[in-house]
Amino acid sequence: MKKILHVAETIKGGVATVIRTISASPENETANYELVYLVPLDQKQELHGIDERQIRTFARNGRNVPSLLRFAWQLTKVMLKEKPDVVHLHSTFSGVIGRCVCVLLRPWRKPKIVYCPHAFSFLMESSPAKQKVYSLIERVLQKVTDTIICVSQYELDKAAAFGIERKRMTLIYNGIHPKDETPKASDPEPIHLLFVGRLDYQKGFDVLLKAYAKVQRRDLKLTVVGSAVNEDSVECPPMESVEYLPWVTPSEVQALYQKADALIVPSRWEGFAMVPLEGMALGLPVIASDCTSLPELVSHGVSGYVFPTGDHQALADRLMKIQKPALQALGIESRRIVRERFSAALMIRQTYDVYCAPTY
Repeated sequence: MKKILHVAETIKGGVATVIRTISASPENETANYELVYLVPLDQKQELHGIDERQIRTFARNGRNVPSLLRFAWQLTKVMLKEKPDVVHLHSTFSGVIGRCVCVLLRPWRKPKIVYCPHAFSFLMESSPAKQKVYSLIERVLQKVTDTIICVSQYELDKAAAFGIERKRMTLIYNGIHPKDETPKASDPEPIHLLFVGRLDYQKGFDVLLKAYAKVQRRDLKLTVVGSAVNEDSVECPPMESVEYLPWVTPSEVQALYQKADALIVPSRWEGFAMVPLEGMALGLPVIASDCTSLPELVSHGVSGYVFPTGDHQALADRLMKIQKPALQALGIESRRIVRERFSAALMIRQTYDVYCAPTY
């Protein structure tokens, strides 16, 4: 039996969805794997459906030095106790700290190290100096990494341009389980728009608010689901026809997807976002920025609409034009694309093939 340790410094949003998805081993192979998880204590509920006996936690009260030190210390203890065969590190901070811990523990433990950045830090919107530092850290740490999972072709190609060796990277698109086809309500109005995600700079929530404030339509309704995770606070100004909801359960999110007419994804950068996959699987068209990997998922005029990243006026112009009949047609195509190209079964099979592949 192979023991897999999933490690994440924060799992709010898409990372939790990815971890839950690949917690199901390939068909008829459940007995071959044992899974253990290390996640923040206050985010443990994100792993609903997973046996609590498999979950280890650490105290996190933000992205600060004490929390990161607690994370590193708890990871050290878990690795020494659990003796994992594979350590799967999710996101940048886990990747940096986790690989450093693995190096320090090499005299005692030598697990296979799998790292998925869910969007490399040097691909984020930042100064050239910061990008240079981030890419240097990644280039150094790749030497102790067996496999780097990239979740989009864009991410893989850009990482190679920044000096990450292609032989260490593999492309595995995020996938999603098929959803039952539920007919959309045919009410002519209002047009229900939905945003689901962290209310952080990366996700472009500010772009959405600026755009929506410019749109003078009484037949639009916007529901915002989520909260700030990587920032102390985000202003959610009261606006007519805008409803703010905290993080909700997957079943509640699914109900919101089914009620909505379009999903808004105004991100500034992404690895390969799960939210548009979830919406598209339920027949929801996506209005997305053209950042990083999103055009690999959303085709303009086919499964949704694409606008220039960070351009709130372009998003406002699009929202002024949308109509329900066209959105419904785009939603039908969205469902087909997800079913054919982005299945959870394929994602799971490819991930476990990485776990079992020979190490360098």
